[in-house]
Amino acid sequence: MKALVLAALSLFLALPASAAKLYAIQGDVLYSADPVTGNWTSLSDTWNGTSLLTSCGGSLYAIQGDNLYRVDPSDGSWDVLSSTWSGTIALTSGGGKLYAIQNDVLYGINPADGTWWEIPGSYGGSQFLAYAGGALMLIQNDTLYRTDPQTGDYAELPSSYSGTTAVAGSASAFYVIQGDNLYTVNPRTGDYDSFGGGYSGADVLTVCGNYVYCVWQGQLWKTSIADGSYQSLGSSWDGTTALCSM
Repeated sequence: MKALVLAALSLFLALPASAAKLYAIQGDVLYSADPVTGNWTSLSDTWNGTSLLTSCGGSLYAIQGDNLYRVDPSDGSWDVLSSTWSGTIALTSGGGKLYAIQNDVLYGINPADGTWWEIPGSYGGSQFLAYAGGALMLIQNDTLYRTDPQTGDYAELPSSYSGTTAVAGSASAFYVIQGDNLYTVNPRTGDYDSFGGGYSGADVLTVCGNYVYCVWQGQLWKTSIADGSYQSLGSSWDGTTALCSM
């Protein structure tokens, strides 16, 4: 039995990273893109002005105007889950749920039907939100907090996050573009390391496999989590307003 488990694990580890995809909104169009080559496919339109996009449980979720949409990643078809989301400033997902900040309130959202509930706490001045290391990472008034998504209990983490333009999270790390630099942050302690500079002005960020992706000066960039090395996956990404992976 142990041999069978090891064989299955080896097969899993051998699967190509290209099984995952990136998803981006540029202008009116939702695209999927290969995270290895950057090659893209147009999925659907009518997404103009959408900057809130995330993935959860095999679907994409977007807030546009007043509505929360569930989107099929295979063809871009969508349905409306719930409304009254106008003014939402952040959307993320983790632990099988969606989370959003609207009008200084942090909400948990059921991705199956769009029903929502308030998470206790005071969220005035909130700027960025991501799910990392099993918790919500919230930048509020330039300060980073680790927030329990169930209770709203929080811990303030060290350092100032003034000048942050984009964030993303994974199971083990929180990623931040602040000024010109890309950082990886320990979501439990707040300790951080820099991947170096060259990211000034990038305002979309996502994690896919062992890489972090952003759009900078119209190009899609891929940065290795292991050593910070980076490469361009092509231009024509100018005007991208949202980026996520699945």
